[in-house]
Amino acid sequence: MKTCLTLLLSVFAITVWAQHDTTSKGAGTQAYYEKGSITPSISFGFIDAYRTNYSLPAGFIKNNTSGFVPIYFKAEYGLTRNIGLAATLCYDAFIYNFSQQYAGNNGPFLRNRTNAFRSFSGGVAAYYHLGNVIKVKRLDPFVGIGLSINNIRHNGYPQGDSLAIRNDRTTDLTLKVGARYYISHKFSLYGDAGYDNHTIFSLGFSCRFLPRKK
Repeated sequence: MKTCLTLLLSVFAITVWAQHDTTSKGAGTQAYYEKGSITPSISFGFIDAYRTNYSLPAGFIKNNTSGFVPIYFKAEYGLTRNIGLAATLCYDAFIYNFSQQYAGNNGPFLRNRTNAFRSFSGGVAAYYHLGNVIKVKRLDPFVGIGLSINNIRHNGYPQGDSLAIRNDRTTDLTLKVGARYYISHKFSLYGDAGYDNHTIFSLGFSCRFLPRKK
């Protein structure tokens, strides 16, 4: 909830700033992707696969999870007017809550347990921008494919009838489709959906830095 509120406040602040920026630069500025541009983005992920797709061995009872939504960072460079190459980062951290069953002298009982999950992912991705095909003013649609390396840590992973520290490293293919909607010549609202083994979709904003005109 705090993350969603922060996102809404950030988008509001960017929108207010962008209104002044649009007035000074002109509202009709072309919004299509441009060669040589650098576009950093920040977004927040929703429908986290790591939160929901987990199982426990016998003797443990699954409860809810607590924590924050994943946060994404991306910096994309325009190789051509349609193709971009990006470095991507994702940080995901939350707590699994569950119970462990015990057999006591007075009968079975439950003890609450937690497993703090943390994942830091980095990768590269290539994007193809469809502004020359989908010609909507201020819209920059794109599709992308990439690879990410995920460093995952559990500080209380259920193993047998006990808990253990566990570290994993995985490599995943990422497939994305999304768009930026420019609220000024520089700032845009950002969203994408697809597969990256973290979330189904993310929402955020971008800031575009254009190459100097010769």
